[in-house]
Amino acid sequence: MCVEEKKLKEELVNQNFCDFKSSRQSILEQRKVLARMIAETENGIVVLSDFEQEISFIYAGKLGEKLGLGRIVTKVSSAFEEKIFNIIPSKELMERHVLELRFLQLQKTLPINERSCYNTICTLHFRISEHNTIPILHRTYYLESFPNGSIWLSLCVYTPFVEDNKNPIHNIVNNQTGEMLLSETYERLGRQLLSPREIAVLSLLSKGQSSKQIADALHISVNTVYRHRQNILASLQASNTAAAVEIALRLHLIS
Repeated sequence: MCVEEKKLKEELVNQNFCDFKSSRQSILEQRKVLARMIAETENGIVVLSDFEQEISFIYAGKLGEKLGLGRIVTKVSSAFEEKIFNIIPSKELMERHVLELRFLQLQKTLPINERSCYNTICTLHFRISEHNTIPILHRTYYLESFPNGSIWLSLCVYTPFVEDNKNPIHNIVNNQTGEMLLSETYERLGRQLLSPREIAVLSLLSKGQSSKQIADALHISVNTVYRHRQNILASLQASNTAAAVEIALRLHLIS
């Protein structure tokens, strides 16, 4: 599991799901019908994830047959589609997770009734053999949230499409207007994961500076630098500084 995927899982499955929804099962069944219809219509693969129960339902159209998934509903004991992640090149998978981290930050800023007005869209590839891949258009929607704001159900759609190598897609879309997020908004979503001071510390760490050098440069104590470093690792769910720097570079938090 890559660092970005771990961070995304921590963000989604560790939410507060204490609010009760009396119609929860009915809503889930409606969304399962929706997922099946999309998979059959687009001949793609659709994953409905329940972050509260940490389960997902995989619906496969004809693309599923090509990949050996069959055309049946598969229920798995994970809120993430690991079986599908395993056939995506690692670099593309990392970029997909980073995009969803940004998307999650956007969702937290929106009223619950506006969250479904946005989705991610990006291009990926599925490995169908050792040397062959097929282009895939991937979209993520957060369909349902609890009254306290915790995201409950998401829908991921994987559809074959005709690739345009000159214009790869990797953004968040307002699906009411068809507009992509402005670049400054897009970058701001990543910056919300860390405070400005933490970004400054991480930027200096990426340049190989020691905690003592960072303390001197920022006019803070070494203990404060240590605290910032611990907060950075926790916020990015990184096991070490190198991993934190890698995530931050992908999010364009540092250059």
